[in-house]
Amino acid sequence: MGTGTLRSLSKQRQDREQTARYHPGIRSRLRWSYLVSSTLPLVIVGSVLIGIHFRSQQQAVRNAQISLATRAARDISAYIANIETQVLRFGQSIQDMSPDQLHLASQGLFQTNSSDLRELVIFDANGTVIGRFGHPMLSLAAAPPDTGSDALIVAALQGRGGRSSLYRTDDEQILFTTVMPLRAQGTVIGAISATISAARINQLLRPLDSEQLSMTTYLLNERHEVMLWSGPGWQVSPGLDTMFETDAQISDYDGGDNIRMIGARAAVNPVNWWVIAEQPARQAFASVWRSVTLLALLVVIVGIGALGFGLFQAETIVQPLAALREGALKLGAGQLDYRIAVDRIDELGHLAQTFNTMADQLQRSRSEIERQNERLRHGLMLARDIQVGLLPTNPPWNDHALEVYAHFIPAYEVGGDFYTYLVPGKDQAAIAVGDISGKGVAAALLMALTSSMVEAQARVASQPSAVFQALNQLLSPRLKSSRMNAALLYAVFDLQRHTMTVSNAGMIAPLLIHIGKAAANQSQDTARPTCQLIDVGGLPIGALPDAVYHDITVTLEPGDIILFVSDGVVEARSPGGDLFGFERLEQLITSATNVHVLVHLVALIQEQVQAFMGTAEQHDDITIVAVRPCLRSTALAADTLPDAIAAHP
Repeated sequence: MGTGTLRSLSKQRQDREQTARYHPGIRSRLRWSYLVSSTLPLVIVGSVLIGIHFRSQQQAVRNAQISLATRAARDISAYIANIETQVLRFGQSIQDMSPDQLHLASQGLFQTNSSDLRELVIFDANGTVIGRFGHPMLSLAAAPPDTGSDALIVAALQGRGGRSSLYRTDDEQILFTTVMPLRAQGTVIGAISATISAARINQLLRPLDSEQLSMTTYLLNERHEVMLWSGPGWQVSPGLDTMFETDAQISDYDGGDNIRMIGARAAVNPVNWWVIAEQPARQAFASVWRSVTLLALLVVIVGIGALGFGLFQAETIVQPLAALREGALKLGAGQLDYRIAVDRIDELGHLAQTFNTMADQLQRSRSEIERQNERLRHGLMLARDIQVGLLPTNPPWNDHALEVYAHFIPAYEVGGDFYTYLVPGKDQAAIAVGDISGKGVAAALLMALTSSMVEAQARVASQPSAVFQALNQLLSPRLKSSRMNAALLYAVFDLQRHTMTVSNAGMIAPLLIHIGKAAANQSQDTARPTCQLIDVGGLPIGALPDAVYHDITVTLEPGDIILFVSDGVVEARSPGGDLFGFERLEQLITSATNVHVLVHLVALIQEQVQAFMGTAEQHDDITIVAVRPCLRSTALAADTLPDAIAAHP
């Protein structure tokens, strides 16, 4: 064993030790997986239950507060509607009464509402008082001037009516006034005004439940001004207006001394008043937090018990796995002669015996695999040498007629790309470039078959398309059985006519590089070349049995270069996954110097593609063929090419 191998094994051992130091082994993973599997469901279920319980209890508190406000508003609405109905019924019945009868009727109304009704005033259609009746047992002080009674009377005479806000008299009575129109046959004939005590409303605002003693209820008018509240020492919350910014019946807002408050509102109909039920959030949810705390404590106690039991069970299970872990590490380090001491007769003991048996088999198999790999490696290297040897090194014509330079880089030991040089006729030279789908030995075998058949068909067919038609008929059955195809590009150069006839069967279209005759003859290239793809395409050989192929003839100028590349060039990928692509290839050619030197051009493309791939793996064969017809030496080409044809019939 060499020094390099020893260093490699030592480095691998250090890497394994460092990995084992920073990553948990089988023992730790099994322990934690058991703990998580035993406690995680309990934690999840407990958390969900706690969350559901907390939200449901919160909602129950909010619903109770909404119910209180709604009940108070409903009771106040019923109280006001009842007394207004009686007053209106009284007003409708007094139209034909004498003064004495009117007085008796009013006394009866006061007796019916002895604690609520304070004063009745009747107006004619002009707003003149035609009758004023007071409670016989109670005195009524003068109302404050801002009750808005005049405006209410005007509204009532117009058929609308209305109610004033609550107000206090000099003797601390809390009253409000309601004014309603009196109609006869649909026409307003007057108005009736009733002054009503708010003592009953004050009673309806007070919470009836002893658990709601922390709650304050109060009454707002249509301008959201507080008119009445339950309980002494109360102050209006500064954030009260936020309750009316949304349509929600209950809201959270800041109260006095930065205390978070919860307020529920309910409308009092038929008046535009609001009942607000308010209490501090801390007191409202005190019972909720107590129940949630007890439930969480229960979940924690049960979880700790399950965790302790899981730790105990995990410890009893993972202890025998330490030997298996050590054996696996030794086996992974290459110590195939390591064996585990078996001192158990349970499932783990059987597993240790199986491990030892596996180590025996691996030790025997490794020697055999090494021998087979050596034979396979030797065979692949031989196949690689043979494949490279099949590719032509020199063209069968004089370089003065057609200069060509090619380079082939297989992705694996053997590949499916190939190129070949042909002399199909007088004053002609041909180049074929192919790419067999797939990789490895199968592609290499089909490459050899396709290359030989291209050379055979080139002798009997004059046009590239005819060569492809014949190849497609011959190779389709064989390629179909192997589910492969062959991409080919065949170009015939006519050195007398200065043309190139090309047909394409699935290959990358050839690239025409124009640098000009003057630039081609310069030792220092000062002119920038231009390039364009020759638009010729077709289906690969074997794709369709009846595929049709076409030829394209291109007239060449002095200095023109034809570049053939396989898809391994344009589809080369960087470590980040980007493609080399056509644009990068064209930019490389147009910005390069000494493009007319074919060796330099091919080497430049190869170096740039490999630099672009960097550490990324080469996934496809790379073939680059550069051709430059020497059109400046046509006479020489005509003299030398027949000799080449005779030498390569």
